[in-house]
Amino acid sequence: MGSLKSLGQGLLVATGLIWCFNIASLFKNGDAWLALLYLLILAILSSSLLYLKLKSTKPRVKVETGEKWRNLLFSVQGAALAFWGFDIATTFYAINLTGLAVELNPLGWPLGILGAFIYYGPTLVFSYVLLFRIKESVSFYAAVPLTLVTFGMGTMNLLAGARNFQVFVDTAALATGVRYGLLAVICTVCMMVPFALKRTVTKPKPLYPNL
Repeated sequence: MGSLKSLGQGLLVATGLIWCFNIASLFKNGDAWLALLYLLILAILSSSLLYLKLKSTKPRVKVETGEKWRNLLFSVQGAALAFWGFDIATTFYAINLTGLAVELNPLGWPLGILGAFIYYGPTLVFSYVLLFRIKESVSFYAAVPLTLVTFGMGTMNLLAGARNFQVFVDTAALATGVRYGLLAVICTVCMMVPFALKRTVTKPKPLYPNL
């Protein structure tokens, strides 16, 4: 479970950073209404996670320093997957929806996805084995350069996704009639989420406490 948690944390943090970049790009050069909707969605998700974190009743388990470093290294794999997913999503928009871009990978689109998966898939498994199965100093040091290479690959996907997202910034805009409807829906969700989370987190009281 620790490995899945660290992978998910890396994926979540990287996704949050990408989302902030998208908001800034839309506010600066794109449709400000889209940027506002992106910002509200981010506020809903971040406030929900913060609420669940503060209300969590699980006792904190002290983690050893070596285990922290292993979790940190493995979280980079999650960040790389987020960067890769961002690249895939923006490439789909730029090529399939707008037709304003072409795939530079010799395999073409969408087969170009397989090229990255051939790297990320085995690397993820190999990193997991080195960090959480072998658990020796040699395996940890072997995982460090592997993680750096993965981060480099993910950074290239991030830069490619940022270029593709510029196509979205230049072409995407909300129609006037849609703007206020979406804004009303998201604001409604913003008000409903705290009540839903409170109902989910709060444990129901027993009907017969004395039994």
